[in-house]
Amino acid sequence: MNRVDIGLTGGNNRARQSQCVCDTLRMVTRVVTQLYDEMLRPSGLRVTQFNILATISRLGEANLRQLEYMLAIDQTTLTRSLNLLERDRLIERVPHPESASR
Repeated sequence: MNRVDIGLTGGNNRARQSQCVCDTLRMVTRVVTQLYDEMLRPSGLRVTQFNILATISRLGEANLRQLEYMLAIDQTTLTRSLNLLERDRLIERVPHPESASR
C-alpha cells in the first residue's frame, strides 16, 4: 500500500487545529473518507458505496429501512447511492413480496 500524506500531524499547522472537538472530529472524518476513497478509486467505488455493499453482504439481503438503520444515513442519500450501485450492476433491487400483492 502506498503511503498517503494526509497532513494532520507534524509541522506548525496551527491554522487547521481547533479547540472544538466537533470541528476536529468532522475534519478527521473527512480526511479518513478521502483516504478510503483514494484507496477504492481503482474499483470505481466510493467509501459510502463500499459500506453499503459490505452491509448488504453481512445481512444477505436488506430493505431500505434496514440499511438506513444499519448505516445511520437518511433515505435520500441511501437511495442516491443505491441507484448508482444498481446502474453499475453491483446490486439488484427487487420488490418486497408483500408490496407486489397490493
